[in-house]
Amino acid sequence: MSKESLELKIVNFKEDNTVMKRILLFLVAALWVTVTDSFAQSPPAVNGHDKFIKGLREIEGHEQQNGLAGKSISKPRTLSPVVSRFKGWFIDITEKAKLGKLDGIDVIEGISLASESRDTSAWQFVETEKGYIVRAAKGRYKGWVIVCDDSAKPRPEGPKLTVVPALRLAKSATTNSYWKLTLASQGLVLEATSGKYKGWFWDFGGGDPSHKESGREVAANVLLAERVVAGSYFAVKAVE
Repeated sequence: MSKESLELKIVNFKEDNTVMKRILLFLVAALWVTVTDSFAQSPPAVNGHDKFIKGLREIEGHEQQNGLAGKSISKPRTLSPVVSRFKGWFIDITEKAKLGKLDGIDVIEGISLASESRDTSAWQFVETEKGYIVRAAKGRYKGWVIVCDDSAKPRPEGPKLTVVPALRLAKSATTNSYWKLTLASQGLVLEATSGKYKGWFWDFGGGDPSHKESGREVAANVLLAERVVAGSYFAVKAVE
């Protein structure tokens, strides 16, 4: 074999090797994007999802309250985690809630889990063109709605999950007041439909401490997670 032929084969080998490396890198990148996207997707809805949504349309018609207009409104419901030591607790508001402002609107920071239900554990689902609004049905903050604060800072929750304590209770609807509801096999999942944290899901800090308030345990630990996790599923029950 001549020197020229040998050099040509070496060059061709290097070029083929470079092409293979590029193809491999492309495939790895594509797989990573696919896996990452799958984490952030809504969970599959169960067969009873449509029936559940229809069941929330208990008060039909147009309502205007605190700047809020809805196509239909549910009667009061409670929402409870289905896992961890907080299983069976209720989405509620701590008595130690902090008052603030968001886009000029009064808000409080203190959406919590409570071991016993009270008036502040009752919520209504308001159906709108943009998604569902979750509104306090009773208690001190009746008519206020759960919104997302884009200025909240995310933090790691363990080695593989990022969460953000961005949920607020607002006196009236804001840009980020709308949620997608999906009834999955484990329970109801609530997903942000707008803003910086669009595509993030309701969750709670499973290891967070609780404290005593008026004869019940309360943990100010309700937040958003970047993908669906065990704490993203809630049992929904009518208030008797």
